[in-house]
Amino acid sequence: MRLEKGIISSSQLMFLVAGYVQGSVMVVAFTNIITKQYTWLVVLSGLAASIPLALVYVALARKFPGKDLVQINHIVYGPYLSKLVSALYIGFFCSVAGFMLTYVGDIIKYYMMPETPKFAICILFACICAWTVRNGIEVLARTSVIFVMIIIFVILITFFLLLKDMELTNFLPFFDLSLKDFIQGTHIMMTLPFCEIVVFLMLFPYVNKGVETKKSVILGLLIGGISILIDTVRNTAVLGVVSAIMISPSLESVRLIDLAEIITRLEMLVITLLLIAMFIKVSVMYYGTVLGIARLCNLRSYRQLVLPIGSIIVSLSIMTFDSLAQSNDFAIRTGPFFTLVFEFSPVITLLVAKIRKLPK
Repeated sequence: MRLEKGIISSSQLMFLVAGYVQGSVMVVAFTNIITKQYTWLVVLSGLAASIPLALVYVALARKFPGKDLVQINHIVYGPYLSKLVSALYIGFFCSVAGFMLTYVGDIIKYYMMPETPKFAICILFACICAWTVRNGIEVLARTSVIFVMIIIFVILITFFLLLKDMELTNFLPFFDLSLKDFIQGTHIMMTLPFCEIVVFLMLFPYVNKGVETKKSVILGLLIGGISILIDTVRNTAVLGVVSAIMISPSLESVRLIDLAEIITRLEMLVITLLLIAMFIKVSVMYYGTVLGIARLCNLRSYRQLVLPIGSIIVSLSIMTFDSLAQSNDFAIRTGPFFTLVFEFSPVITLLVAKIRKLPK
């Protein structure tokens, strides 16, 4: 039984994956603390390391066409163990949505509305996401096409406008990053921005041309990853190692744009685009959560779950961390290991399915 009547095209899936990845651009700021001027390098290595796992997700979806992650778990692990595995995944999707909503509240409060309570910001943002999720996957996919194109356009424009402020010496010395820091930075970039696309295993059944899923996912990863890479190179070239101590290097670098005192103060535009990208990521995780619960509980529709789950996500965003420093510390130390468990589990699921020679 289909929980969602909407269908998206393979190109819309590509843009949705790209926008989802762009929604994790704040992770680069966490990695800067460790890798400094070499962050561009770990962005590349993290993107390269994530592609094999993305191929596993696609292979799992192809082996069980028309099935979402909860249904696949039921087939592979049986009626009892599958419920535990699926419940853990649902908790993971919900917690990531809450984690991202925390950053939305922090960014708006820090840069735009310092006097506004964080909980009010989170509630309003969650309401927008809830409206989108309730209206279905087609609405989210169509808006992502427009949003991703705008984000890419602004990243390129700001890059060229800042060319005069860039210093190649900010990348020196080349390849002086320790192996430990390189591995840690790659791990963070692989697990947080890129491999969290595991949530798309809940969305693959709603792609009208499933055979093109592989191409769409890989292209979406590349588009999102390259846009993050351009953003990282721009920030490092403009700010140098100073970017390692900034909450959002993108905003600080764009603040320097001043073209004949006409084109200036573009940081508000960047904040808006950052929030749009986060909106895509929160909405996808939100959508995956309600779909998963509806499937696990054998409900006919997920829509009655939208508001209750939204309230849980808002509660998580408010209660999880007391400050931005705590959330940054979690993202650097604990987050990558926490997410890797869920991102690597589909590999085990695919192996078990092949060993047991399960039917589609």
